Amino acid sequence: MVSYITVGLLLVLCVLAIISRKNYSKYKDGFSPLWWLSFWVADHINKAGIMDYVRKTKPLNTKALSREVYNRIAVNVHDLLRILIAFLIILAALSFVPERKEDLYTIERPEIGQDPIYVDIKLTDKDTDDLSNYSLEVSPREYTREEFNKVSMEAEEYIDSVILGTNSSRDHVTENMFFPTRYEGSALKIIWETDMPTVLGSDGKIVADSLEHAEHVNITATIKDANYSREYKTYAEVSQEDNLSNSDKAKVAMLNIEGENRAEKEFKLPRELENVLIERNVETKDEKLNVVLLFGFLVIALMGFYKYSKLKEQGEKRDEDIGDAYYGFTNRLAIYIGAGFTLQKSFRYAIRNEKCMFLVNEIEYTLNMIDSGISEPKAYMELGNRLGLEEYMRLMSLISQNLNFGNSNLLKLLDTEVKTSFFLKKERVRKKGEQASEKLLIPTAILLITVIIVVMFPAFIGMR
Repeated sequence: MVSYITVGLLLVLCVLAIISRKNYSKYKDGFSPLWWLSFWVADHINKAGIMDYVRKTKPLNTKALSREVYNRIAVNVHDLLRILIAFLIILAALSFVPERKEDLYTIERPEIGQDPIYVDIKLTDKDTDDLSNYSLEVSPREYTREEFNKVSMEAEEYIDSVILGTNSSRDHVTENMFFPTRYEGSALKIIWETDMPTVLGSDGKIVADSLEHAEHVNITATIKDANYSREYKTYAEVSQEDNLSNSDKAKVAMLNIEGENRAEKEFKLPRELENVLIERNVETKDEKLNVVLLFGFLVIALMGFYKYSKLKEQGEKRDEDIGDAYYGFTNRLAIYIGAGFTLQKSFRYAIRNEKCMFLVNEIEYTLNMIDSGISEPKAYMELGNRLGLEEYMRLMSLISQNLNFGNSNLLKLLDTEVKTSFFLKKERVRKKGEQASEKLLIPTAILLITVIIVVMFPAFIGMR
């Protein structure tokens, strides 16, 4: 399945590249097919949102801004397409590598000292066509222990402590008992038998469909390793009714088969038990590659989102910086105009020691526009629009109107704007303080919860 998807996607990309070359002939020379496709994608992407953020990163006129946005989109799309195609080629190659054939009904047992493995089994009941999954535990091979007698006695103590399960007494067993199949921390295995398997199975489950009275069941556990064995005997008075499905009986039978062959390196499962079809549930190579394919698409999508987020972050940082610089800029501008400097000269001196390079670049770009022949009112209005913040747009509108109708009242208006900008600066500082306080709430809450736990934990321990 994955091979068809990957090859199909590669063919679709090739067709789109060919179509792009045909319809975008201006990009034929000097560009690879991926660039043709990148230009085609760039032409069909909505650029409005991206343009707003690019405008904030550098001063550009409308034509240059449109070209910059277009080129940025094409470059990013080209990078993502290269990654996507490389990923699809690798995945397609892996999908065509033949899968190693193996006998799924032959299970290799772990070596001595290794952890058990689990084999996924799919059960199909031939009577009801019910499907169920079961995880069969396969224990490691056994080996001889010199202190077998000592360890087996410890195993008996362990069995005594857990065999009842949720039952309160051997004389009144109403719930399934717990028959451990191994003694943890050693190489000992435990095989269970009962003298009434139709009442209590060798896995500790109550098998009887119905019981008119309590049944006395003798239980024998053979504690063994590869060379030694020891019997542990006990009993149970069983008085509970329970119904086992065919699938449950098949699980019990598989556990018995697995337990009887623990000295062997491998064992075979039957294809049918208790009228239940047994099929090994193994994840195929195609299923694994499906996961890889989805994960690859997710990573590529996240890369594109990350690039967009970084551009957005740059724009927000630029807005914050030029907003913080507004009070100082207007104050210096009013001082230089009040000293008798021309408006252009006042702008040049106002940004001489300015730390916000975004603002410096925008004003230098505006002054260059004026030197190239654009009228001052138009240049200043465009500056306000490019800066994009309300206070700058208001200031530039004020300057442009005074240039059009005479700037005799400009200094007075600038003094008023300086006072307004001072209050705006205080408001920005207040908001930053609130944001800092909100960020401190999280560690404060964590510390408070920690203190509560430290104080209350001993009290709860004492109550128990």
